[in-house]
Amino acid sequence: MDPRVSNEGAFAAILAKPPPLTAFDAFKKTNSTYRERTTRGGVWTVVVAFIVSLLLWHELSDYLYGEASYSFSVDRGISHDLQLNVDITVATPCHYLTVDVRDAVGDRLHISEEIKKDGTVFDLGQAKELQSGKGVSGTSASRMIRDSRGRRVFGKTKLLQENGPACRIYGSMEVKKVTGNLHITTLGHGYMSWEHTDHALMNLSHIIDEFSFGPYFPRIAQPLDNSAEITQAPFHIFQHFLSVVSTTYVDASRRVLHTHQYSVTEMSRTTEHGRGVPGIFFKYDIEPVALTVRERTTTLVQFLVRLAGIIGGILVCSDFGFRTADFLVDNLSSRRGPPQTPLPGFVPSPNLSQKSEPVFPTVYGEK
Repeated sequence: MDPRVSNEGAFAAILAKPPPLTAFDAFKKTNSTYRERTTRGGVWTVVVAFIVSLLLWHELSDYLYGEASYSFSVDRGISHDLQLNVDITVATPCHYLTVDVRDAVGDRLHISEEIKKDGTVFDLGQAKELQSGKGVSGTSASRMIRDSRGRRVFGKTKLLQENGPACRIYGSMEVKKVTGNLHITTLGHGYMSWEHTDHALMNLSHIIDEFSFGPYFPRIAQPLDNSAEITQAPFHIFQHFLSVVSTTYVDASRRVLHTHQYSVTEMSRTTEHGRGVPGIFFKYDIEPVALTVRERTTTLVQFLVRLAGIIGGILVCSDFGFRTADFLVDNLSSRRGPPQTPLPGFVPSPNLSQKSEPVFPTVYGEK
């Protein structure tokens, strides 16, 4: 058999054999023997890891909670009633307090029997002055819709005391969706009454734990929530002017919650007997503007694409930046460094740039 034919067959068999997977490796590895770990590299790695973690947390928050967008429009909704939630503690016994609502239609609602009154003691607790109160709205629409409860479920009075020196007034009621005035006054100093409240028992200092319109949602604190106003005068007038705006929350799953929010302006003054009606007044106006808060989130595919782009982009840019900085630092340090001292026994190479005359060997016997 011809050896050339056998060699050609073996060569063809080698060509027909598929190459190993290592031939397609685009991520070639460097032997650990040739790698050098430096302090600069460690610091740079920590900085890059911190930046990546910060951006990943931002993207994860955007994916889980989304970003709220706000839009205003004319309120085109047609409704007749509005839910009002009240939870107020007044430093006057319950027997001498009356609660009424008068609206722009001219109707007067005597709601002292519709809401609940519990005798208690006047304790400020965690309440703050109205001027320092802040409304909190930094929460997602999905959480608000999930925790919305429709009608307010009020807890039990903590310091319940029958015929106590203070009164807790709480409950939910339906009022007409027009301009109205909710006022809390004492017997004999507001509307006509056969009973007169002793001036020594009159103290209109109050704590507002809840004052809201529409379905109750505990994730948002209204401006009047957890606020307190104190007075020592028996004849004192507290006035609150509220601008109520219809608000609609739409989460990423297109679930909708219709409720109301408001802004408030407060005024108070001390008056004299017979020159004013002492009491706590809440005058609310229904604004013809509707606010829509829409929650927008990214999908899972968008989140993964952003994740890959952030990690890959930061790693590539950080590697390029580190190599550039390392190159510049090495060049500057080599230029500014002290001259190198030759090692002992080292003979410098001759300077080839200098020309020297050739030296010819001497041949003895020639003249």
